[in-house]
Amino acid sequence: MLSQALTHPSADERNNRRLEYLGDAVLELVASDYLYRSQEEALEGGLTQLRQRLVQRATLASVARDVDLGRFLRYKGADLAPDAPAHEAMLADALEAVFAAVWLDGGIGPAAAVFEKLFAQRLKTVADLPRDAKSVLQEYLQGRGFKPPQYHLAGSRDDPQTPFFRTMCKVPELSLSAEGEGRTIQASEVEAAAAVLAAVGESP
Repeated sequence: MLSQALTHPSADERNNRRLEYLGDAVLELVASDYLYRSQEEALEGGLTQLRQRLVQRATLASVARDVDLGRFLRYKGADLAPDAPAHEAMLADALEAVFAAVWLDGGIGPAAAVFEKLFAQRLKTVADLPRDAKSVLQEYLQGRGFKPPQYHLAGSRDDPQTPFFRTMCKVPELSLSAEGEGRTIQASEVEAAAAVLAAVGESP
């Protein structure tokens, strides 16, 4: 499973795409558990923001670099080399896949232990990061009694070397919608949220 977790879709049909899917959920769970236990004074909104920052792509890629995960990745193509823009996404995806492998092999205990070892020191750093557009939009809507925004994938290019996603962000109660594009679903959602914020005169 570890070998599969470190195999990018460009290198082999038996790659980390499915493990990445599971690892995303595993990270959400162990991050939520860790924050619930370690941040006793934090309210729901604050915990949600901290979790989002801990599991966002930039943080995952940074943690992956800390443990030199890139040295063990299997991939093909210059577009995925360490100095290429897509390399950060590949690192983040691989770390998610590794968490899935740990979960499948040992369950929540080992997964939680690995998370605490790798992410505990990140908490102070991410707490000071600027909020992304998705967080700002959700707070803007919640503060006015509206429901959270709806995100829908409007298009994609499933190419391991040059991925592309287009997402629609809708706020039915304000009759607003906007599209965003990016190399990951998260990036396209952030861009779409920023466009909605711009429409209501707010900024991230």
